[in-house]
Amino acid sequence: MLARILRPPKAALIYPIPPAPRCAVLAAGFRPQGTVRVFPSGWNEDAAKFQPQALAAPLDRLEALAGKLTLTHAVIVFRREWEPRLDAAQRDRLWRAFRVPVFEQILAENGALLAAECEAHDGLHIESAKFAAGDHEIDRAACACGKTSPRLTGTGRDAIRRVAAYAR
Repeated sequence: MLARILRPPKAALIYPIPPAPRCAVLAAGFRPQGTVRVFPSGWNEDAAKFQPQALAAPLDRLEALAGKLTLTHAVIVFRREWEPRLDAAQRDRLWRAFRVPVFEQILAENGALLAAECEAHDGLHIESAKFAAGDHEIDRAACACGKTSPRLTGTGRDAIRRVAAYAR
């Protein structure tokens, strides 16, 4: 029990459009599952051999790989709850670098999912009661993806839709 308190359990990656393809998670705190492999120290020879179709990582790790990999599915950007949301310029750079849809997920310090963007790219669904929305705008209307959970909206919403439209 004490070990669990000192070291919280590893989180499962929530892929935005199931089923998850071969996805490399370039961050600590996640557990491998099915087609998802975890490379806590970032991109390395083992990750390259895995030949991921999608990547999930903090923004700095994704930007370091920009233009160096060919992906076929998605890029998931991990942000911490105190970090600013992705802006249109960041999404545009990632789109140009990887040519796949970009999704944002907000994680707690222990890696637990707090909010996640769905395929409709119409805000981030709040996934945990532990998430403090702060001054974010909250939309409680049903989303085009079919989920009814409240969503964080407002930050570059039109730009998100514009960049997401590239993938359609």
